[in-house]
Parts: sequence; C-alpha cells; structure tokens
Amino acid sequence: MKILKLLNKKYFAILFITIFGLNCNADDKPVDIWDLEKKEIDKSSIKSSSSSNNNDETFKDFESSVYDMQSQKKNDEIKLEENIKTKEIKLFGLYDPEDYDLKIDMWINSDGDQLKRIFSKLMKLNLSKDATEILNISLLTNAYHPKKNITDEEFFELKSNWLIKDSNLDLIEDYLVKNQIFDLNPKLTKYLVDYYLSASNIERACKIFSRNTEPISDNYLSKFNIYCLILNKRNEEAQLIFDLKKELGFEDKYFENKINFLFGYSSKADKTISEKSILDFHLAHKTNSEFNFEPNENTKK
Repeated sequence: MKILKLLNKKYFAILFITIFGLNCNADDKPVDIWDLEKKEIDKSSIKSSSSSNNNDETFKDFESSVYDMQSQKKNDEIKLEENIKTKEIKLFGLYDPEDYDLKIDMWINSDGDQLKRIFSKLMKLNLSKDATEILNISLLTNAYHPKKNITDEEFFELKSNWLIKDSNLDLIEDYLVKNQIFDLNPKLTKYLVDYYLSASNIERACKIFSRNTEPISDNYLSKFNIYCLILNKRNEEAQLIFDLKKELGFEDKYFENKINFLFGYSSKADKTISEKSILDFHLAHKTNSEFNFEPNENTKK
C-alpha cells in the first residue's frame, strides 16, 4: 500500500507539472479559441501519453529494482544460514559463553602454533584446582575453533589430551554424550572405555555407550559397542553391525572368535590371549572360565 501511495503521488506530481507547463507556455497572441483548445488537447494527449509511457518505464524499473533487492536479500539469507550451519558443526562444549562472560569467537583468531606450545607446557604442570577449573571452562565453552596454523582435528587432540590428563571421568562423559562425539573423539572415548574395563566396571562403560545415538566407524569402539549389545541380550543388532563392518572390510579373527563363542555359535572357547588392547585382554578373560595369566616384562602396566 505504501508503494502504491508513493507511485500515485508521483503520477500526480508529473501530471501537475505537465499541466502547469502547458499553461505557462500558452501564447499571448489572439488565436482561435477552438483551434487553441484543439491544439491544447493534442499536445496534452501527446505529453500525457509520453508521461504515461515514461511513468510505466519508471514503474517497471522500480518494480525490477525491488525484485532484484528481494532476490539478493534471499540469496544473502541463504548464504548466511549455510554459513551458520557450517559454523554450528564446530561448536562442541558444555557451557554457554555468556554464563562466564566469554565470547563464541574467543578462539577464532588464536594462533595454533602458540596454542600447541602452551598446551605442551600445561601437560607437564600440576595445576591447582582453580586453575584446572578455569582451563576446563575455557576448553569446554561452546566456541568456534581456531583456524590459523591448526586443524579441527588438532584442536580436538589438544582438548582430549588435557581431559585425559585431568581424568575427570564425569566431565568427559558429559562432554561426549551431550555433543554426541563418541566417534569424532575416539581417543577420548577409548580412554573412558578402557578406564572402566580395567576397573572391571563393564556395566558403567556399556551404560555410557547406550547413550550414544550416532553411527560409530572407529574399529575399536565398534568392537566394544558390539560386545555391549551382546551383554545386553541384543544379539540380532550386534550381529547386524558386525556383518556390516565385515562388508566394509573389517577383519579381526581374534575378536571374531571371541564373539562367536559369546553369540553361542561356538561351544569351544578360544583360549588365546591378546594384550594388544584392554578390550582384547578382557574378552580373553570373559570367554575362558579357566583363564590364567602371568605377566611378563613386555606386559603393559
């Protein structure tokens, strides 16, 4: 409505100027009034037609301009949304920046080389409780990752290394579960799993995995996930995942022999013991009631 009103005013102004111009240019000499009226009518018609055409062109230009502006606006909005979605993928944390008077882009301009040097020194220090808490908040606040001289994977590595050193298991679990990054942070997830396996707390480890909703591609974590499904009597689901892994090229005869016994496909347990991982060692104990192991000089502490 506002645009129409503005256009109506514009047409009225042009018409007013046209009429006013005609009156001002009228000849003072006596002329035939009928001939004058005829000429005035002809001139008015020509100018009116010309003005109308010009106004039509003006309106078309205006309409085209508005359309272009709207199209550009939509394109900009689409680009902005895509940019936001891309950036949102990089936000992994537990805390809102505003809660601690921080900013969402607080890391964005950081130099990766300097961060690596700083964290290399921090890993060698025994920080106080307050200093540790400050560092945890800084690392686990939702913020964009730095881009200069560091990749996303390297920044994840810095976070994981620190969280492992700090060994706050509840904090690690909250971080992994809330952001659903079990597979994106396999080193950190593996640390949590192995910790509970080594403490013979398999129920706690499997309970954590039950809170995962994303596909897992990491082989070690996939094996543990399959094992947990079997323990929870979800054999069909475990078999499906295992078959899919094999179709994709996964091959681990030791693991396959152990879970075939757990599936009930084999009545005789494979008594071999692997020390390649805590999970392998745990499966050896789980599938052999006569399990007996004597550590040697090569056994990991």
